[in-house]
Amino acid sequence: MKVENILEYQKLDVELYKIEKQINENPNKKMAEQLHENMRVAQARSVKLEEKAKELLNEIDKVKKQCKIQEDKLNEFLSMNVEKMSKTDVEKLSNLKDKLNQNLTILEKNLTTLAENMNAVLADFNKTIKTFNNARDEYAKRKNAYETEIKKIEKDKLEINKRLSQIALSVDVEIMEAYRKKRSEKVFPVLVPLKGKFCGGCNTELPLAILTNLSKDGITTCEHCRRLVYNTQQ
Repeated sequence: MKVENILEYQKLDVELYKIEKQINENPNKKMAEQLHENMRVAQARSVKLEEKAKELLNEIDKVKKQCKIQEDKLNEFLSMNVEKMSKTDVEKLSNLKDKLNQNLTILEKNLTTLAENMNAVLADFNKTIKTFNNARDEYAKRKNAYETEIKKIEKDKLEINKRLSQIALSVDVEIMEAYRKKRSEKVFPVLVPLKGKFCGGCNTELPLAILTNLSKDGITTCEHCRRLVYNTQQ
């Protein structure tokens, strides 16, 4: 089997490989991807902080209602005429008033703690929103820069793909399928020369049976790395 066509295909594919690598490793692309992830994290955090703020508001509302109840009860007892009460009733009223005052003190402390927590949540929320906005703005810049850079090489990529499609028509179907499969697995180069009795890709010695087939067909598959090995003397 003649290997000139598949070698020509791979030679051109090397150019495409370099372009793909240039695209994938573009610093603006990588930064845009990181910024997009930062935006996603910030957005998710802002949602959780909103939920936390709602919970705190509900707790604050409950505590305020309890404070109002205790204050009303205390005012009710304070308005009573103790002169008409017995000593025992006065003592009971005094103890009850102390208990109400204690309850109010506890509720006020709880309210203060909740308010502090709410302020912390709001501060965190504002910081998260700022982080999101900054990431969004920088993401837009990086994305635009990346797209501008890629436009310059997309034409070359398109032209190479057209030429590859044309060359592929002259390559044995099975060889072409094997090449594309290996290429999709990020193995490159796919086609390597025979070096003595060794695979030019992984340096594994090829069995005699495979070497015999190689001498006949001009191309075979390495059992170790699955690359296509061709005989340079064909």
